[in-house]
Amino acid sequence: MKVSRRLALVPAATLAALLTLSACSGGVEGDGAPGDLAAPAFPAEQRPAGAGGLLAEGVWRFREVTFDGQEENLPSEARAWIALHGDGTASGDYGCTPFRLKAEVSATRLTLGEKLTPRPAPSATPAPPLAGSGPCAPHSGHDRLKLTRFEKQVQGALRGNLSLSLERPNTQGEVELHLKNQQGDDITLVQARSDTFFTTRWKLSTVTAYDSQGPEFAAGDRMYFDFHKNGEVSGKLGCNDFTARATFSGLHVFFHDVALSSHRGCDEKIMEEEAGVLATLRKSFNYTYWAEPGSSRMSLTHDLAFPAMETGFLFQGLPRR
Repeated sequence: MKVSRRLALVPAATLAALLTLSACSGGVEGDGAPGDLAAPAFPAEQRPAGAGGLLAEGVWRFREVTFDGQEENLPSEARAWIALHGDGTASGDYGCTPFRLKAEVSATRLTLGEKLTPRPAPSATPAPPLAGSGPCAPHSGHDRLKLTRFEKQVQGALRGNLSLSLERPNTQGEVELHLKNQQGDDITLVQARSDTFFTTRWKLSTVTAYDSQGPEFAAGDRMYFDFHKNGEVSGKLGCNDFTARATFSGLHVFFHDVALSSHRGCDEKIMEEEAGVLATLRKSFNYTYWAEPGSSRMSLTHDLAFPAMETGFLFQGLPRR
């Protein structure tokens, strides 16, 4: 889901509450990304030019769909995405049903072929949400039918020879890709994660709630995450260094084995912030993530589906030293 650009300030009391979120006590299909299962990435030197080369980099989420000439809203429970891999396959999710297909890509076309067995879910799983249903949990029979219909339409569109094109970056620096079949069905994609994700230092800036954000953390550049391709996370939470494991699964990521690797004291305010962030990470919430190309911003949003209180973190990308 997209983070609003109209973010207001969260009151200090709300900020404190967000940093002490209630603990949560689902496996999903792994995307083969660093941090879950070891599907081969698409090597940069083997990527085609143009739109095909962009699609071969990272993870792409569905933004809009048009079926039979009619633009449709994605069901709120759906988490549809696609990624290409260097072994000649594509993996992803039709919405809530994982897929894996043989795939060939060129600068302007994507050919999807034989169905393959989806990769198993990551062995580590996030804690299920308590404040909301979570993704892929429709509230009613009507919502279930809507989700099922959407998945069938996506499955029907993602087959055979598809044209692949791109739009110029918009004012936010985003590039949108369009996948179209011969019937004119159109799936608009936006990148959720690119190669630069793992070479960027992600400074934790604020917490978020609804369309609001709190004041920036007092720790400033001393609160950051470095994600590594082997699934490890290292960084600093203000006073102390920390380590963790990050498991990516499609549009989701969650943290586990979170621990401080130093034990220093510092300013009281920064120590309070550190304790709050550490406690939240240790709850293993399932976050939807979006590292926005062109803007050096990343959002992590606790995925409660709908209705949801969208809480999470905003990050600012910095050069990794």
